[in-house]
Amino acid sequence: MNCSHGDEAASSCVSLRLWGSVRAKARPFVNRQGFLQGQGGELGRMAGGGGVDQALLDGTQVQLKSVGLHKYVSAGDGGGGNVTVDRDAASSWETFKLWRVSMNEFQFRCLNGQFLTASDGDVISATADSPGDSETFYIERNNTLLHIKLLNGSYLQVSDNNQLTSNYPSQPGWDDDVTTFEMTVVANNLHGDYQLANGYGPEQAKSVLTEHRKNFVSGSDFYFISQNGINAVRIPVGWWIAYDPDPPAPFIGGSLNALDRAFYWAQIHGLKCIIDLHAAPGSQNGMEHSATRDGSVDWPSEANIQKTLDVINFLAQR
Repeated sequence: MNCSHGDEAASSCVSLRLWGSVRAKARPFVNRQGFLQGQGGELGRMAGGGGVDQALLDGTQVQLKSVGLHKYVSAGDGGGGNVTVDRDAASSWETFKLWRVSMNEFQFRCLNGQFLTASDGDVISATADSPGDSETFYIERNNTLLHIKLLNGSYLQVSDNNQLTSNYPSQPGWDDDVTTFEMTVVANNLHGDYQLANGYGPEQAKSVLTEHRKNFVSGSDFYFISQNGINAVRIPVGWWIAYDPDPPAPFIGGSLNALDRAFYWAQIHGLKCIIDLHAAPGSQNGMEHSATRDGSVDWPSEANIQKTLDVINFLAQR
C-alpha cells in the first residue's frame, strides 16, 4: 500500500527505507533501509552491539535430540497430538519455531501452528492454539545441551514409552540421559523489527531505536536528495505506527514522530512523500521486513485485514 503525500506524482523517487548508504548520483532509485521500519542487515548490526542473544531470537528454528536415546523430539503430523521422542532423523515434524518470552523462557511452535503445552497433566502435547503459561518453558543451557522445565519447576524427561513428560522428580545433572537434550539450530535468519524489539526488551530497545532514528537520517539527507534530481522519497512503515506513542508489545513508539519529521524536511526541500505500508498486521509474507515473529503468514484473517484498512486510513489522513 502506498500513500502519496503531496500534490503531484513524482517523476523520480528515492526510497527511504533508511538503513544503508545514499548513492543518488549513481542511480535514480536509492534504497536506505530502516529509518521507520527495518530490514535484517541493519537490525542485526544494531542487535550485535550487545545485550541480545542472537542465537535464540524469535523465529529461530530448532531441533531437540535426546542424549540418552539418540532420538528426536517429534510433534507427529506437525502437531495435534502428544509429543514423542522416537525419530531417528529430523524433518519438519521435529522442527520447532521459538517464541522468546524472556532471556531463558520460550514457547515452541510446531509445523501446523500449535504450541507445545503442559496443560494435560504430565504429558507434553502439541495441541495449544495460542500460548500462555502452560506453553512457556524455561531453558537451562550448557553449550548445545538443554534441560527444559515448566514454570512450576518440573523438568521434562523422556518416559519409558518414549513420551515427553514433565514429571522428573528432582534437579537433573548434565549426565542424566532422560532429561538432557541436544539442540540444533536449523535456521536463524529473522532479524527484523520484532526480533530486535523483543530481543532487547522495552527499555533497551527504546534507547537503541530512539538513538538510531535521531541520527541515521537528517534534514541534510533530504537536502542532498533534492539537489540531485530527485523529487520524492518513499518511506516504508510498519502497521504499529498507527498506535504511536504506545504500540502493541514488543514494538517501540516513536516512529510516528520520525515520520512527521520526514514530512517537515520533505516540505522545506520541495520533496513529495510516498508512504509504504511495508509490514501489515500478522505479516503478509512471512519475511523479516514485514515484522513476522517466526516466519508465519498470519495476515489473511478478517481481524488483520480490517486492522490493515484502519492503518491505511490513518496514514491517508496524516
